Amino acid sequence: MKRKGIIFDLDGTLWEVTQQTFKSANEVAKKHNLQEISIETICSVFGLNSKESAKRYFPYLDLNDSLKLMDEISTLNINHLQKYGGNVYPNLEKVLKKLKENYELFIVSNTGHNEYIDAFLISSKLKLYFTDYIAASKINLSKGDAIKKIISEYKLKESIYVGDTQKDLEATTIAQIPFIYAKYGFGNSINTKYSIESIEELPNIIQNINFE
Repeated sequence: MKRKGIIFDLDGTLWEVTQQTFKSANEVAKKHNLQEISIETICSVFGLNSKESAKRYFPYLDLNDSLKLMDEISTLNINHLQKYGGNVYPNLEKVLKKLKENYELFIVSNTGHNEYIDAFLISSKLKLYFTDYIAASKINLSKGDAIKKIISEYKLKESIYVGDTQKDLEATTIAQIPFIYAKYGFGNSINTKYSIESIEELPNIIQNINFE
């Protein structure tokens, strides 16, 4: 039997944590007497790697200093999310349960912290549906290479990536697998063959994908 996988982005695809991230980021900014980070900036970094995010949060600081601040923000954010969780998209468990019948499920995120993905899996009580995950920035991989790593390690013969940003689309081009655009996430008008307005549409759209 062919091993088939669906690989998910996290932020803007499985859950949304904008307000808590905004709160954590500005708690750290205030502590260090730095400029407030706007909600628009917070939204713009979801899907980016650690260095790209640091440059947007603190463009006026040295990169090494901004990366240290990003770690501080991440630690604060993760601690809260582990306790209280985030905004998981409606009916996600129902969708994952359905997909699990025919696919192995994975997460590949650009986060630099395994604990961030763990916070989602544990607080949402959805860990049982996922085979594995990769926090790409933590192991210095691009998202495209991290997707390829999952495909290779698990010998997946058919794979799909579900994400919400242009960066996600570019990663699937590198990995050479179909992409499903989650239009409800953080991306803007991405031109793709496959898209969904809500996570609930995913099982049906997958049936229409042509694997070459």
